[in-house]
Amino acid sequence: MKRLNILACGTMGTQISALFYNLGFEVCIYTHKTRLKELEFQAKVLSKKLNLEPSQKGSFCFYTRIKSLPEALCIECLPENLELKQRCIKEFQSSHERAIFSNSSSFSSKDLGCGLLHFFNPIYLKLAELYDPKNEALVLIQELKKLDFCLIKAKGNRGNLANLLLFNEIATFFKMIEKLDYSLQECELVYEKLYEKRDILSIIDIIGIEICDQICLNLHEDDESFYYPKSFKKALELGILGRKNKTKIKDFLLSIKEV
Repeated sequence: MKRLNILACGTMGTQISALFYNLGFEVCIYTHKTRLKELEFQAKVLSKKLNLEPSQKGSFCFYTRIKSLPEALCIECLPENLELKQRCIKEFQSSHERAIFSNSSSFSSKDLGCGLLHFFNPIYLKLAELYDPKNEALVLIQELKKLDFCLIKAKGNRGNLANLLLFNEIATFFKMIEKLDYSLQECELVYEKLYEKRDILSIIDIIGIEICDQICLNLHEDDESFYYPKSFKKALELGILGRKNKTKIKDFLLSIKEV
């Protein structure tokens, strides 16, 4: 059976695990919380969304030590914490010969010391970015191409291509409000006229306020000209997380007159 290691089983770790499970892989997950029901549910959702045959299904297995993971390619899906990622990636590399790739949204290949394979949420968008200078992810890429995934050849920079575009847009939206004193209503009116049906605030809620804050902070650290929105931190202090707890960044912006 084909085999793949996954480090962590959060939002993206669960989706990536479910995807390759549906492609017939034995998915070996490093986690201290066994979320089998969530994985099985996500696998069913993806199976319907991607019209996958039920006969393709693989299996899940769980490990609490990185060194105990089998010898196989690995995708790191830990939170966007550089120290944590670096430590776990180095631990995998010191005990395994196969390559590890990071699903990081905001760190570079140089930061992490490995290649990048970044999937978008939800994963059935079928959009992924790959930085693989040594061509070590060919087995995974062949499987993704069977599903008609759009694979962007990334350069290994922070944010890759898509997140750098998206979060520059998000940052500029908040710069208009926080620094240049345009109103939320004015910004939304421009969006309505220029970008039909594009709701940037709903996109932020789907991604999650905490994740957006961390990504923007990481991109700002790499490039000081990147505007770091102050609203995210203030919203988090009030318990506004986005879809995760059914709250909205728009409600926060409407509740304040200035940031």
